[in-house]
Amino acid sequence: MGFMTSIDVRSIEAHEWERLREIRLEALADTPTAFITTLEEAGAFPDSVWIDRARAGASGEDQRTVLAIDGADTVGMAVGLFRPHARSGVVPIVSVYVSPRARRDGTGTRLMQDLEAWARTKGASMASLWVVDTNEVARRFYERLGYVSTLDRQKITVPPVRWETRLVKDLSG
Repeated sequence: MGFMTSIDVRSIEAHEWERLREIRLEALADTPTAFITTLEEAGAFPDSVWIDRARAGASGEDQRTVLAIDGADTVGMAVGLFRPHARSGVVPIVSVYVSPRARRDGTGTRLMQDLEAWARTKGASMASLWVVDTNEVARRFYERLGYVSTLDRQKITVPPVRWETRLVKDLSG
């Protein structure tokens, strides 16, 4: 694990689809109940899915995928989605993950700050994310960053069945 300054947090480049696949599969193996997609499902995706996701995340238009890179290793990721036709001014953040070897060194905070800054450039006044109710570590992390729980809850029906709660952060201040 390196110091915070040794980890590069930046937007994915379109050709880095293999990095994206590697860190996403690690996330699904490490914390399977934190995500709706299963490791088995994602592992079966053809290369074209990862190529398309990397290109979309690199464009920064409707999506931004941010990676945390430590030397040759990808140690984190997060994705922001801009949907102009959806809820006005709200940018959903999804697929947040930091590898165990990079946790508690500021990497997660830097991933989130990058996406929040990008969301502001898109005119967003709010960031939104969902956290599984049993994932107290993630909830506390988001709360430290200024996210607050809403009354929005939804049931994830992919086994194991679980509930998640939407958290939001005001980006206008």
